[in-house]
Amino acid sequence: MTKKTEQAARTRSSLVLAAADNFDRHGYDGTSLASVCGALGISMGALTFHFRSKAALAAAVADEGAAELQHVRAAAPRTGRPLEDLSSLVQAVAVVLRESVRARSAARLITEGQVHSAWPSDWRDEVEELIGLAWDAGELTEDIRPRAAAQLVRHLVEGVAVEARGTTGRPAPGAADFTEVWQAALTGLAAGPRPTTVGLP
Repeated sequence: MTKKTEQAARTRSSLVLAAADNFDRHGYDGTSLASVCGALGISMGALTFHFRSKAALAAAVADEGAAELQHVRAAAPRTGRPLEDLSSLVQAVAVVLRESVRARSAARLITEGQVHSAWPSDWRDEVEELIGLAWDAGELTEDIRPRAAAQLVRHLVEGVAVEARGTTGRPAPGAADFTEVWQAALTGLAAGPRPTTVGLP
């Protein structure tokens, strides 16, 4: 790779990160190409060399962020104990959303309908499958139906992104905070002995 190519790659990466930060905090409509350029101190020409439009920039951000989320989902363990597997998956995704502005930005852009991605349906299907298996195995309390449990899980994880987005200038909530919240949810979901909460970095 030539020096010029390396510089172009670094510039593109910086643009995606700056755009992710803007999209995450302000949404698609609240983000301008000028604000992205201003964050990096580069010209509009330098930006449009890599991305012809805001839509193209948003697509690049969403691709990278969704890829991070998909990687975590694909790497989640399958131990044959559905509720423990669900716990591992939920906490791993929560960590990515808390720590990665690309992932949070992708989630917001997808939710706003600005970009299309397989992530939401893949995530929803995985959660619903694990909850269904846990229900069939008698691991869930009969007081909560699988559909409601799946909705609870999605709301909890979406809340992590919202909370992380609102902590600009303040310490972000730690993994231990979400672990405690998740354990509280399991107290209401699980039947019998509670699955072990997986520790997070």
